Amino acid sequence: MMIILRDGLLFLVVLALYSLAGFAFPGGGAWYESLTKPDGTPSPSLFAAIWFVLHLLIAFSVVLLVRRGQMNQELSLLFGINWFFNQLFLFLFFGLQQLFLAAFDMVLVMYSTWVLIRVSRPLNKIASSLLIPYLQWSAFVICLAWGFCWINF
Repeated sequence: MMIILRDGLLFLVVLALYSLAGFAFPGGGAWYESLTKPDGTPSPSLFAAIWFVLHLLIAFSVVLLVRRGQMNQELSLLFGINWFFNQLFLFLFFGLQQLFLAAFDMVLVMYSTWVLIRVSRPLNKIASSLLIPYLQWSAFVICLAWGFCWINF
């Protein structure tokens, strides 16, 4: 019973941490609405739903690694780095309205996700596979972010 509580609490903590910037910058407001949007830009509500699902997958990945005793210092540091760049994206994009910096930051999100997958793969194939949609979505967001830069410069 204690293991279930521990895993559940860890899951909620990771989910909350990855969701912080989404709560701080929920929709972008008038500035975002004034931007010309690249083709294929999802609605803000769809963006939020997709990020939420990805954060769920990240939290499951962390719980699996911890549960099996595979969360080492290197993985903890890599998840921390990834979390930082993940949070920085919304701050740069919506908070500071710096499209180019946000686009570059998303490259760092994608790269750090790729590194997480590569490092966790030998330890836990399921945990690393749970991060693949995050990597794919990051690639899509890079395209969108650079599209925003290109058409709003």
